Amino acid sequence: MVYPIKKILVIDDDRSLHDLCRAILTRYDYICISAFNGEEGLEKIRDENPDLILLDWVMPGMNGLQVFEKILEDESFLPFREIPVIMLSAVPKDEEQKNDLLNKGISAYLNKPFGLNELVNVIQNVLITNEVKLKNVKLQKEITRAKQYLERIIDHAPLGILAVDKQGNILRTNKFFALMMGIDHPRDLIEQNVLDPYLLNRVEIRDHFKQAVESGKCGSIPAIDIRNLAGRNIRANIQYVPLRDDAGEITDVLSIWEDVTEVEKKAYELSILRQISEAMQSVLDVDILLNLILTSITAGCALGFSRAIIFMINEQAGVLGGRMGVGPISAEAAYHIWGELAKDHSNLEAFLSRFGKKSPNQDDPFNQEIQKLFVSLEDENNILIQTIHHQKSYWIKDYNQLLAQDITLTSEMIDFFQPEEFVTVPLISKNGAVGVVVADNKYSSVPLRDDQVSLLKLLASHAALALENAEAYRKLEVKVQELAETLDVLRTTQDKLVRSEQLATIGKMAAHVAHEIRNPLTAIGGFAKSIKKSPGDSGQVALGVKIIESEVHRLEKILKSVLDFTRIPEPFLRKKQINNVMRDVVALQQPLLNEKIRLHLHLDENLPLFYFDDEQIKQVMVNVLANSIASIPGEGKIEICTFIRDEMMVIEISDTGVGISKENLENIFNPFFTTRSGGTGLGLAVTQRILEEHGGKIEVESKPNEGSTFRLILPLVFEINENKG
Repeated sequence: MVYPIKKILVIDDDRSLHDLCRAILTRYDYICISAFNGEEGLEKIRDENPDLILLDWVMPGMNGLQVFEKILEDESFLPFREIPVIMLSAVPKDEEQKNDLLNKGISAYLNKPFGLNELVNVIQNVLITNEVKLKNVKLQKEITRAKQYLERIIDHAPLGILAVDKQGNILRTNKFFALMMGIDHPRDLIEQNVLDPYLLNRVEIRDHFKQAVESGKCGSIPAIDIRNLAGRNIRANIQYVPLRDDAGEITDVLSIWEDVTEVEKKAYELSILRQISEAMQSVLDVDILLNLILTSITAGCALGFSRAIIFMINEQAGVLGGRMGVGPISAEAAYHIWGELAKDHSNLEAFLSRFGKKSPNQDDPFNQEIQKLFVSLEDENNILIQTIHHQKSYWIKDYNQLLAQDITLTSEMIDFFQPEEFVTVPLISKNGAVGVVVADNKYSSVPLRDDQVSLLKLLASHAALALENAEAYRKLEVKVQELAETLDVLRTTQDKLVRSEQLATIGKMAAHVAHEIRNPLTAIGGFAKSIKKSPGDSGQVALGVKIIESEVHRLEKILKSVLDFTRIPEPFLRKKQINNVMRDVVALQQPLLNEKIRLHLHLDENLPLFYFDDEQIKQVMVNVLANSIASIPGEGKIEICTFIRDEMMVIEISDTGVGISKENLENIFNPFFTTRSGGTGLGLAVTQRILEEHGGKIEVESKPNEGSTFRLILPLVFEINENKG
């Protein structure tokens, strides 16, 4: 048998006993430590911390009992009190003394003389017993700690815990459940019965507990309203489960109670806030929005204040002025209004639609008085101005509280408002505070509630943004009206201008035509008179007829140019190949080219077909090409290119003519502007109008003595309305 190595302290004044113990104990692998009196024994206990002590009863100085009592009573020996002690005594056997020692904690009592085997057996038994004892003590402590921990969990759980027996008597509960029931301490509920209507006033709960005992099934009771013993209404979610013993018999019912009163309340408040916010977002008229906000604050199905006022900042006047108010002007009016509203069972959405989303009653006496109130923005001691400047809410529970802090209201507001308990909340938009909401429960004798004030603060934030949007919309409407009026003025002015331009153009055209036809008419008239004078002179008549014919042809040309300019028709769009038009124009103009002018075509043969008026574009090309030919006095070159740039068709005509001066370049598209004798000055004007009618444009670059480049730009139209053209 293998024994663990243990240290045994022998405290005895008999040295022979030490030798004997050492001889026998070392055989069993025990370490033997000696002390020959009580004092030395106490020191060895501290120094060696033995596993077992053999203590002699009778010794000089401190006897064994005194040593043992020292260990028990002296706090410095606290770590050593679990060491087992075997008391040795040569005194005749005394059962009373033995029992007294055992009751005090002595592990064993051994009378001298004793046999060696007896000593070893007693030592081994005591060590084993002590080890079991220590394990039990440790286990007991762990059980106690676990029990205490479980008790703490139950007591501090954020849920109500309730255990009842089969008869419904409460066996165990916790603080949370007690508070839910309106009881100060859980012990006050012990042995009360959950089936008692006095405790739980809902029959559904009692029925569920009975079913749990009878059926042995788990269950739940969601969101049930209970009036607790303190008279407060609560809402709870309940989960319950029957408990069984080892034989499977139901002994108890355990239930968990979740207080969802605040959760449901918050959800309800958020629902109110959401409905009010949605209603506010749909209103852009400032007065209707103010009425909606105030109605929401005072509605019993919403925030439920008795009176509410909105003050708005007037920067120009330097005041905070009463803008609108909703509420009774007197106690009599209050009772009448509340009596009428009590008959109305509308939900919030319907209530706001009926009373909030409409223009305020301008004849309402309360509202009329509110609009007379104002306070200077420089009155730093006024509670409303402090609300604005500090951008924080104030809950004044007693008007005397204001006076004590040297904070005031205007005398007019005191006289009218008769303040008692009220709250002020700033309306804060993106650019700062724009106003203040003041609300109270005047005439109702009901104190303001924390949740009521908190909801007002949230509503004020949404209201400020809605007011900012409504104000922005109002300003936008004003701007739109101003722009509409400006547009009307512009249209009138434009019509006058167009008419003036038309008259100016007609006048200019008439003057130009008159100027152009004066010379031909003068020549025709002169030669007609000459023929009339000498009708018999065939030579003179023939010359006159020839000149008259030439001048008539000139008049026809002038008339055609004027008509072309004034009667440009809408383009007749057909799908054509632009390069073919270029070739036709060049063929038509070829007779006008002399041997010294070279014309080159650079046409992109991959150009797509697109819609344009080929006859009008031919006229455009003829006009531009005629200008290029006329600009080359001697030898020169003309190039015509076609290509696509930025999804537009470009026809580029370049020449090496005399070019156009910068001054003339700004006028070449003006009607009747020309630098050539015999020209009408309408060719490029007609060209520009035709291209613009196509949705295109004309560009020109020119340098004197180097030449000019005209770019005719047309949109690539691949599909058109079949009715067009």
